[in-house]
Amino acid sequence: MPSKHLVPRMVDVHISDEADELAVALVQALAREDGPEALALGAALEPKIGDRPALRARHTTWMAQAHQLVGDLPNAARKIREAIALAQAAGETDAIPALKQLKATIVRGKVAADVAANAPLPDTLLGQAVSAIDRGDITEGAHLARQARIEAQSMANHRDEVFALLALARIGGQEDSAIRAAYEVADATEDKNLVTAVSRAAKAANITLPKKLF
Repeated sequence: MPSKHLVPRMVDVHISDEADELAVALVQALAREDGPEALALGAALEPKIGDRPALRARHTTWMAQAHQLVGDLPNAARKIREAIALAQAAGETDAIPALKQLKATIVRGKVAADVAANAPLPDTLLGQAVSAIDRGDITEGAHLARQARIEAQSMANHRDEVFALLALARIGGQEDSAIRAAYEVADATEDKNLVTAVSRAAKAANITLPKKLF
């Protein structure tokens, strides 16, 4: 769920027409964490933006947050990447750091969702690592995930090694190296399901991997 403090502070919205009224209502919906209402208001606002680059950049950011609120992380990740590019083009340079922070939050959420879909048993090292990261204990989670990887390697358990690396990819600054390492393991096994899981995580993190041909 997005923090209200992460709403990028680009130029304030000044009410002068229907587009501005919709923009204000959209921001208010996000502040209430009402994702469905924010999406509806965003859809109504989009055709009224016209030639207003700054408003279009803000609108795309708001839509990323709305998608995040309703749990649609793939679209949230796509929208925040678009928002960063639009903000740069519109000269909204002061907003870029907050946008990148929001992007990192969305990416970590997407990776977490992919890992959760293949959740390990809670009494395993990998399960304990995921639980620690879920509750915000990053140091312990990282330690357990690395231990889980070592254990998986000793048992030639490629699946658990991949998901231990994807757990590490949820930690800020670890995304690129962990996902690339996970891809190398998955690719070597020629397990299509593992390759697909890593590819989804890479897409969420906007990391380009070699294409796998089967």
